[in-house]
Amino acid sequence: MQASVRLRPRRGAPTRGTLTRGALTIAVAALLAVAQGAVAQGAGGQGDLARGKALYETSCGGCHDRSVHGRTERSARTYEEIRTYVVRWQKEVNASWQPDDIDAVTAWLNDRYYRFPCPTTVCAAPRASVPR
Repeated sequence: MQASVRLRPRRGAPTRGTLTRGALTIAVAALLAVAQGAVAQGAGGQGDLARGKALYETSCGGCHDRSVHGRTERSARTYEEIRTYVVRWQKEVNASWQPDDIDAVTAWLNDRYYRFPCPTTVCAAPRASVPR
Protein backbone atom coordinates (compact mmCIF):
# COMPACT_ATOMS: atom_id res chain seq x y z
CA MET A 1 0.00 0.00 0.00
CA GLN A 2 1.47 3.34 -1.05
CA ALA A 3 1.10 6.54 0.88
CA SER A 4 0.12 9.58 -1.15
CA VAL A 5 0.40 13.29 -0.56
CA ARG A 6 -2.58 15.30 -1.66
CA LEU A 7 -1.30 18.52 -3.15
CA ARG A 8 -4.73 20.03 -3.85
CA PRO A 9 -7.72 19.73 -1.61
CA ARG A 10 -10.93 18.29 -2.94
CA ARG A 11 -13.52 20.80 -3.98
CA GLY A 12 -15.21 22.11 -0.90
CA ALA A 13 -12.71 20.47 1.50
CA PRO A 14 -11.00 22.67 4.10
CA THR A 15 -7.56 23.86 2.99
CA ARG A 16 -6.01 24.04 6.44
CA GLY A 17 -3.18 21.48 6.85
CA THR A 18 -2.75 20.90 3.11
CA LEU A 19 0.69 21.54 1.61
CA THR A 20 0.97 23.35 -1.68
CA ARG A 21 3.52 22.10 -4.17
CA GLY A 22 5.83 25.04 -3.37
CA ALA A 23 5.60 24.47 0.39
CA LEU A 24 6.28 20.77 -0.09
CA THR A 25 9.36 21.57 -2.19
CA ILE A 26 10.66 23.96 0.46
CA ALA A 27 10.05 21.40 3.22
CA VAL A 28 11.92 18.67 1.32
CA ALA A 29 14.81 21.04 0.55
CA ALA A 30 15.05 22.00 4.23
CA LEU A 31 15.12 18.35 5.31
CA LEU A 32 17.87 17.58 2.79
CA ALA A 33 19.93 20.54 4.01
CA VAL A 34 19.62 19.37 7.61
CA ALA A 35 20.58 15.81 6.64
CA GLN A 36 23.63 17.00 4.69
CA GLY A 37 24.71 19.14 7.64
CA ALA A 38 24.46 16.13 9.94
CA VAL A 39 26.62 14.08 7.56
CA ALA A 40 29.20 16.89 7.41
CA GLN A 41 29.37 16.91 11.20
CA GLY A 42 29.81 13.16 11.25
CA ALA A 43 33.09 11.26 10.90
CA GLY A 44 35.69 13.53 9.44
CA GLY A 45 33.35 16.49 9.01
CA GLN A 46 34.46 20.03 9.84
CA GLY A 47 32.69 19.88 13.21
CA ASP A 48 34.56 16.73 14.17
CA LEU A 49 37.87 18.18 12.98
CA ALA A 50 37.41 21.29 15.12
CA ARG A 51 36.46 19.14 18.12
CA GLY A 52 39.42 16.83 17.48
CA LYS A 53 41.78 19.78 17.35
CA ALA A 54 40.38 21.21 20.59
CA LEU A 55 40.64 17.86 22.39
CA TYR A 56 44.18 17.32 21.14
CA GLU A 57 45.34 20.81 22.11
CA THR A 58 43.77 20.48 25.55
CA SER A 59 45.07 17.01 26.42
CA CYS A 60 48.11 16.45 24.21
CA GLY A 61 49.42 19.82 23.11
CA GLY A 62 51.45 20.37 26.28
CA CYS A 63 53.82 17.54 25.39
CA HIS A 64 53.38 17.22 21.63
CA ASP A 65 54.08 19.82 19.04
CA ARG A 66 54.17 19.59 15.27
CA SER A 67 57.69 18.09 15.35
CA VAL A 68 56.25 14.85 16.76
CA HIS A 69 53.97 14.39 13.75
CA GLY A 70 56.23 15.98 11.16
CA ARG A 71 59.16 13.58 11.57
CA THR A 72 60.30 11.75 8.45
CA GLU A 73 60.37 8.45 10.36
CA ARG A 74 56.84 8.21 11.73
CA SER A 75 55.52 5.48 13.97
CA ALA A 76 52.03 5.50 12.44
CA ARG A 77 51.85 4.24 8.87
CA THR A 78 48.07 3.95 8.47
CA TYR A 79 44.91 5.65 9.67
CA GLU A 80 44.23 2.72 11.98
CA GLU A 81 47.68 3.08 13.55
CA ILE A 82 47.03 6.76 14.27
CA ARG A 83 43.85 5.73 16.07
CA THR A 84 45.74 3.07 18.03
CA TYR A 85 48.19 5.72 19.26
CA VAL A 86 45.35 8.09 20.13
CA VAL A 87 43.66 5.35 22.19
CA ARG A 88 46.92 4.56 23.97
CA TRP A 89 47.89 8.13 24.80
CA GLN A 90 44.44 9.31 25.87
CA LYS A 91 44.63 6.57 28.50
CA GLU A 92 48.13 7.70 29.53
CA VAL A 93 46.90 11.23 30.23
CA ASN A 94 43.63 10.02 31.81
CA ALA A 95 41.53 11.82 29.20
CA SER A 96 38.67 9.27 29.36
CA TRP A 97 37.58 10.08 25.82
CA GLN A 98 34.55 8.45 24.29
CA PRO A 99 34.90 6.62 20.93
CA ASP A 100 33.56 9.71 19.10
CA ASP A 101 36.26 11.84 20.74
CA ILE A 102 38.96 9.36 19.73
CA ASP A 103 37.62 9.36 16.17
CA ALA A 104 37.58 13.17 16.11
CA VAL A 105 41.20 13.45 17.31
CA THR A 106 42.30 10.73 14.88
CA ALA A 107 40.53 12.48 12.00
CA TRP A 108 42.10 15.82 12.91
CA LEU A 109 45.64 14.40 13.21
CA ASN A 110 45.24 12.61 9.91
CA ASP A 111 43.85 15.71 8.19
CA ARG A 112 46.52 18.00 9.67
CA TYR A 113 49.66 15.87 9.43
CA TYR A 114 49.37 12.43 7.87
CA ARG A 115 46.86 12.38 5.01
CA PHE A 116 46.38 8.61 5.03
CA PRO A 117 43.30 7.25 3.26
CA CYS A 118 40.45 7.19 5.74
CA PRO A 119 38.53 3.89 5.86
CA THR A 120 34.97 4.22 4.57
CA THR A 121 33.80 2.59 7.80
CA VAL A 122 35.05 5.72 9.59
CA CYS A 123 34.75 8.46 7.00
CA ALA A 124 31.93 9.02 4.57
CA ALA A 125 32.54 7.57 1.14
CA PRO A 126 33.70 10.27 -1.30
CA ARG A 127 30.97 11.75 -3.42
CA ALA A 128 31.17 11.34 -7.17
CA SER A 129 31.93 14.59 -8.92
CA VAL A 130 29.18 15.95 -11.08
CA PRO A 131 30.25 17.57 -14.36
CA ARG A 132 29.10 21.15 -14.71
